[in-house]
This record gives sequence, structure tokens and C-alpha cells, in this order.
Amino acid sequence: MVPPPDAARDQRRAPAPLLRASLATWLRYVVPLTLLSAVALAPVIALALRVRAPLDQAGAGAAVTVAWEMLGIAWLGQLVLVGGAAAVTCGPGSQASQVSQLRALRTGLVGLARAIVPCLAAAAAISFGCLALVVPGLALVVLLALTGASRQRGVPAALVDSIAVARAQWPAVAIAVASMLALDAAIGFCAHRGFVAGLPRQATPAQLATVRHFVRAIALALVVISPLPATVLAMIRARAES
Repeated sequence: MVPPPDAARDQRRAPAPLLRASLATWLRYVVPLTLLSAVALAPVIALALRVRAPLDQAGAGAAVTVAWEMLGIAWLGQLVLVGGAAAVTCGPGSQASQVSQLRALRTGLVGLARAIVPCLAAAAAISFGCLALVVPGLALVVLLALTGASRQRGVPAALVDSIAVARAQWPAVAIAVASMLALDAAIGFCAHRGFVAGLPRQATPAQLATVRHFVRAIALALVVISPLPATVLAMIRARAES
């Protein structure tokens, strides 16, 4: 259900309450949301765990490449995570905000499972858009960011629902998606500065071992941070129904 124009304008004019409500929900359910994040980002975690301590510069370069690949695919898991967060988050004062931690985890897992196929379809559409032109691809990321949170049955209906809600609340969704991608980039930049940038050209195997820490730090940071933007997007979707 898309909110009427007046309601949509009111929501766009009140970003601060949305952020406060999202932050409060994230903190209230930080444990189940982090566990849901680990499930949604399981492919990223799997890639990180496969990286071993490099023994030479070539191995270190390969490990760094894996880290950038992890950041490159994280957005798909984060879109799925929106579905899990939406199952937990129904907006301030709702019954969902009063559920137990265990029930939040259970409902979140169901939301994740329901979001996988629609989000894969959304990812395919986004990929085709990026292959055509970068700008349409980025616009599709915003328009389809709420696909996992849709309660519509069927993949086409979920995609259409996400587009309708995102168009009605374009600034809020665009800022949330841009923040999510910016956080991903910041994680990679900070981890690179902290673990890799200071390595000498002729690093010893002991020094090169920090490259593995770099890869795993990225995976850990993604798991911990991703629930926040996912919760913001879930709150935006929930407010469309209020």
C-alpha cells in the first residue's frame, strides 16, 4: 500500500524521527539483527574464511582482491537483510517493537527466507541496468531496495511494490541506500588504511599475515554495521503502511 501524497510529504519532511526510531529499534534488537546479518551475508563470510595468510606479495594481492569482491557483492546480502529487518520492524509503537529477542530472530529468519528470491530478481534487474548504463543501474538500486521488505506475494508483485513505495518516498530511500553504500566503502577504506596501507614493499610473511586480518575485519564490520541501514529501509517500508 502506497501512502497518499500528503502522508508521503509528511514522512519526507521528518527524517529525524525516522532515524531516531530506526536507531532505537536497531539497539533494541541488536543481537537478533546481527545474527540475521550474518546469515544474509553468509557468502561474504565464506569468502573471508577461505582467505589464508599470504606468503608472498602475489598472495597478498589476491587476498586484497577478494576483499574488494566481498564489498562488491555485500549489497545483495544487505537487500535480503532488509527483508529480515522488516519482519522485526513494523514502526514505533507497533506490536513488533514489543516482541522478544528470540521471536524477533525467528520472524527475521522467515523474512530473510522470503526475501531471497525477490532480491535475486531485483539484483538481476539492477545488474542489467548497470550493464546498460551506470545511472539507470544506481536508480534501480534505490527503486528495488525495498523488495525484500514487501509483503506482496510473487516476485513481480514484490518488485512493483518496492518501486511504488520508493517513488513515493524517493528522498528517504535514496539517502538510506546511499548511506548503506557509503558505509560499505568506508569499511573498505578504513580497513585498508589500518591493515594494508602501511605494509612495506618487501614485507615478511609475518607482516603479510595482516592482510588476512584486513579481509576478516571487512567481513566482521559488514555484519555488524549492515543491520542499521537495513533497519532504516525497513522502517521506511513500514511507515508506508501506517
